Amino acid sequence: MKQLIVFLFCLLIHFSANAQKLYGIVRKNFYTTVTNPLDSTFTPYERFDSSTIRLGELNTQTGNVANISSDEYNMAVNLTGAALNPFDNSFVFLGANNLNTFNLSNGQLENSIAVNYGTVSSFFDNFRFCHADSTMYGLSRRVIYNPTTFTYTGEVYLAKIDTKTGDITQISASSVVPGFALAGSAIDPFQMVYYFSTGQYLIGLDLYTGSIYSKSEINIPGGGIFDNFSYSCADNSLYGLVRKNYFSYYPDPFNPVDSFAQFDSSVVKLATINVNTGMVTILSPYAVTKGGYSLNAGSAIDPESLTFYFNPGNSVVGVSLVTGLKTSEQMLSFEKGDYFDLMRNFENCKTAYAKRKSSAQTSIQEELATSLNVSVYPNPAANFTQVSSAYNLVQIQLFDRNGKLVLCQNPNTKNVNIALSSLPEGVYFLKITTEKGVTTTKKLLHLL
Repeated sequence: MKQLIVFLFCLLIHFSANAQKLYGIVRKNFYTTVTNPLDSTFTPYERFDSSTIRLGELNTQTGNVANISSDEYNMAVNLTGAALNPFDNSFVFLGANNLNTFNLSNGQLENSIAVNYGTVSSFFDNFRFCHADSTMYGLSRRVIYNPTTFTYTGEVYLAKIDTKTGDITQISASSVVPGFALAGSAIDPFQMVYYFSTGQYLIGLDLYTGSIYSKSEINIPGGGIFDNFSYSCADNSLYGLVRKNYFSYYPDPFNPVDSFAQFDSSVVKLATINVNTGMVTILSPYAVTKGGYSLNAGSAIDPESLTFYFNPGNSVVGVSLVTGLKTSEQMLSFEKGDYFDLMRNFENCKTAYAKRKSSAQTSIQEELATSLNVSVYPNPAANFTQVSSAYNLVQIQLFDRNGKLVLCQNPNTKNVNIALSSLPEGVYFLKITTEKGVTTTKKLLHLL
């Protein structure tokens, strides 16, 4: 009989929880001025030639965008998705038909591999990182031509991508919708649901099966458009921006009974949406910006200050998730660049875990939970707490609410006392692994 022995080691790594920092792609465009020396009436214009990109970090309190590396790369970027993986310290995006991986520490391009779509021609859009299972999910989009009717139809599937090989795996058994809006995407890692918008509907897809988990018609009091949304693990809510456009109407000189609309302005407010009903609740009593915002930049949520960040084009705006009021706005300043795209937060959802299990996992976990009987007592605790199990505890890790590992033990016993007196008061998370290879997470409240 062969025995598999697994040795677990504790590595104390400190990622400073910098609530002021957002990561993203710094893009600089280059143009050529086109003139016509033979025509004095010709109006010169700038023609786009190329662009360079690099990884950057944005200080939300100053607006300064610092280049993490001096290296720059010539490539176009797919601006519909990006993923920040805090566990391997990487930032992943699509560009130049490849899946590209930046190192967050040094800004170096560590990997650039061709995306393998399989035998069916398709695209991979709107992707996000799921912290509960360390997987990148997105929408596989296809355009199908019917030679009989000479028509095109769209198909959309939930899919995941292997960041090491570029292989895309389709999860949905069949197409879930014919298309989607470029309104953003978000993942609820607790319920394991991927959310996107068709414009009319907010749709949630089951990350386990790819089937439709929820579908609700978006209802905005007073009208408008709900997009640029992100999920907040701090309060388990989906936040986004409601944009309402205003137009002036003028008679059509060629058709007196008709008129044409001319865009005047837009008002933007922070809102949250009930994923089950589609009802949008506007939080901002006043406009947080006017004139729109950059969907290329995306949005990010700071779980510590409960702030929603977005980019109106040349600045970064922070809005309180509690009051809906604008709390900060800083003009962007670059070392070398013009735009800051696909911004992501390092801290949000870092300690999230799947509360809703797949049907197969549920039966297994229930059986294991009964047999292992892992307990944490007392909880809340002041000076110490005890972790107990029916099997030996081979590793215990204690994380604070920011995801910082503050304690790690490899006891190999069934009962372990955890000293808490030297730790600040607050919420902590115990990650417990038994000799059976089963890992569970318990929430611990430490009171002084």
